[in-house]
Amino acid sequence: MPLLPEDRERLIRYLDFLESEGADFPRLSRVDWKTYQSDRDLRRNLERWIENLVNCAIDIAKVILVCEGRGIPSTYRDALKELGSLPYFDPEFGEDISRWAALRNILAHQYLDIRWQSIDRFLRESEPSFRKLTQGVRSIIA
Repeated sequence: MPLLPEDRERLIRYLDFLESEGADFPRLSRVDWKTYQSDRDLRRNLERWIENLVNCAIDIAKVILVCEGRGIPSTYRDALKELGSLPYFDPEFGEDISRWAALRNILAHQYLDIRWQSIDRFLRESEPSFRKLTQGVRSIIA
């Protein structure tokens, strides 16, 4: 995929951010319900970290889809899912990473116990998807 210099630069910035945030997976994936519920600062940091990762993935998807000459789907979930149809990824990846788009809304609108269920699932299951995203973006900008 030929990239314009500004698109390549944007993807490099997103990749740097994604790798920086992704470095917190080992530490934050150990958070349990009791700690999440009782430590307000940690809870805010964890929720913001997840939001940062998902937003970065969405931003990456939008740049890549535009560079591929595809339209940007009407939902963030669909934009992430569409990545799975590109040669750098696979449909399973698109399904996996797209499910985290809904977590952004859950963080903003649900009660602690409901948010925790989604966050716990994110902590247990999302790291491989974000690793694949990082690898795919590396391939694109190489």
